[in-house]
Amino acid sequence: MIASKILCQIEPKGQVEPEGEGLWRSTGSDPQFRLTRPGGGRLFPFRLAGGWVRLRLDLAPLGTAKLVPLLYVDDGTGFREDAAMRLELREDGSVDDLIRLPRRVRGLRLDPLAASGRFRLSRASLEPLGFVRAAGAVARRLVARLPEAERRPAALIPHLARLGLSRPPAALWRDFWDSARPRPASASYAAWIERVERPALLAPEAMRAAIAGFALRPRISIVMPVYNTPEPYLAAALASIRAQAYPDWELCLCDDASTAPHIAPMLARLAAEEPRVRLRSRTKNGGIVAASNDALALATGDWLTLIDHDDTIPPHALYALVAALNAAPETDFLYSDEDKITVEGARYEPFFKPDWSPETLEACMYTAHLALYRMDLVGRIGGFRAECEGAQDYDFVLRYTEHARHVRHVPQVLYHWRAIPGSTAQAMDNKGYVVAAAIRALEDRARRTGGLDRVRPTAFAGSFHLRRTLRERPLVSIVIPTAGRDSTVRGRTVDLLAACLASIRTTSTYERIEIVAVDNGDLRPETRAAIERHGARSVTWERPEFNVAAKMNLGARTATGAVLIFLNDDVEIIAPDWIEAMLALLRIPGVGAVGAKLLFETGELQHVGVSVLDATPDHPRRTYPREDPGHFFSTAGNRNYLAVTGACVMVARADFEAVGGFDEGFAVNYNDVDLCLRLRERGLRSVYCAEAELYHYESRNRARTVDPAEHDRFRARWAQAIPRDPYYGEWFEALPPTFELDPARF
Repeated sequence: MIASKILCQIEPKGQVEPEGEGLWRSTGSDPQFRLTRPGGGRLFPFRLAGGWVRLRLDLAPLGTAKLVPLLYVDDGTGFREDAAMRLELREDGSVDDLIRLPRRVRGLRLDPLAASGRFRLSRASLEPLGFVRAAGAVARRLVARLPEAERRPAALIPHLARLGLSRPPAALWRDFWDSARPRPASASYAAWIERVERPALLAPEAMRAAIAGFALRPRISIVMPVYNTPEPYLAAALASIRAQAYPDWELCLCDDASTAPHIAPMLARLAAEEPRVRLRSRTKNGGIVAASNDALALATGDWLTLIDHDDTIPPHALYALVAALNAAPETDFLYSDEDKITVEGARYEPFFKPDWSPETLEACMYTAHLALYRMDLVGRIGGFRAECEGAQDYDFVLRYTEHARHVRHVPQVLYHWRAIPGSTAQAMDNKGYVVAAAIRALEDRARRTGGLDRVRPTAFAGSFHLRRTLRERPLVSIVIPTAGRDSTVRGRTVDLLAACLASIRTTSTYERIEIVAVDNGDLRPETRAAIERHGARSVTWERPEFNVAAKMNLGARTATGAVLIFLNDDVEIIAPDWIEAMLALLRIPGVGAVGAKLLFETGELQHVGVSVLDATPDHPRRTYPREDPGHFFSTAGNRNYLAVTGACVMVARADFEAVGGFDEGFAVNYNDVDLCLRLRERGLRSVYCAEAELYHYESRNRARTVDPAEHDRFRARWAQAIPRDPYYGEWFEALPPTFELDPARF
């Protein structure tokens, strides 16, 4: 006899907090619920001999949350990542899925998403299905996946007949049941650790042998202020330092007048046992800046690193950094990747960082831990500043990098940031004063490096918009290649060029604008009237072949501005100060190209930078929600990328002409990316400007086609020169680039 539907009790088990009846907030990347029987007891008092069940979840995202629900089944061997099942979402976000359970079920776990976010989860039920009902449910799912015209009996019956003749019956039967199995789970960090990190680790003997051969054996001063740290976390932090394979370190501790009784004897005992420990105990609590400066005053090493009193580092951490120094002795500043660790010790939410990205650093404290600072430069900038208490390390690295000439990223996870309830590791919102302190640090940064216009936080705590003063307001020439066509926008037919010109003139606040439209010589009278009405000029591309790169070069030669913006005619301005925001970035020494944040008509992301993976350019997080923060604020704040799109790109005329403009060999595709990469060869960076928002009326559903000859030409030029994208981690998904671990590998 098949049991009736089971209404499950939803029990939160980690990284999730209630916000109301059926409303929840994830506080990390691994929120978990257990599905149990109301009132306790086993969920399955009967034996489900490999049975099919129907799982229903009243589940929906709130705000910008992106649900990726996974079901874990404990069959007696625990909840294993390799056995997770990805559940299919319906259009409303709910789940109504078929699951085949193993013979023995000891527990069910639901992970609704793999990031911070808010969602509704108010009801869960399981309905065991007999053989006949399960087969019927599978058949209905298969039919529902067919195009609507093929679901009618007149088309369905011949389709089934052809299918029946195509394969042996046993194979068809097997495929029938396999079609209902959930997709494999999305990539997991645990799988990355097992398949990438663990095999790459050297044995202690191998590290000792390598250290013996180092030409550079610097002493590393580890600065750690301590205040009322819970005993197990402090013990773990100290143990992780003593376990380092690299032996030439000193630990500079400052107890900031802790009141917890275990702190003083614990630190005193450590100092007595370990000659590499230097300890100062304050008699009056001074805060993290005072304690950090007191610990820094104890340092005698060649390099400085900072470790929080409740975090840990792996045994190879210092070895990996010193090995990088030996490979590049000219380095002034090194930083590694990091992750978070729960109070139970489970690792999650890895941060695979970009290589050196100056504009990214001004949007968020991305270098963070673990980092090495050359002590002679530390002496030049001084210690930590009291006015930036709470964000003192951010202020410190902002000042330090103004003097560092050679920066190196070590792409290994060398720091585990412990997420204790109430800490910034768990949520920046937990410490609002940190945001205010970070703003002060950034304001001072702007004053030191060009003049402050403003600093304001983004919608996501921990990221910021910094804008410097425009000391000059040069003439900006906007070059618009156009075919003078119409398109449907918001349900009505629109002359794209006329609408674009009106948007620029009525919305933009920058005064010194010149507009040059490059047409094909066949504009309609009403479009030409719009050009005149909006004070634009036009120049005609007279050759018969289509070549957008040549049209943009023609427009640039016709324009007179010192700054050029190349703009598609199918855009609409959203942010009135879009030119000011982009120009403030372009004026930073070392910046060569600035691109805007482009949105589809639906409000979804179209462009927030360009990644180049396997010599193939693509747009990260395309079609994600407008409010998407990105990977550690990659969408929310300004960010360095290899390239930005020519649909809206700003360059200085002098730099544009120095590289010869757009390569007209890329008539349709890749001319914008190629331009950015040639600027990069001259030492100039590309920056995505998050504050410059525009609509781009490119169809989100249009198939993206590229001439194979242009792709081959691009690969021939750049495949060896750029074997990897320095701003996009090699472990992330490539097609499309999402900043998420590649599910094909992990």
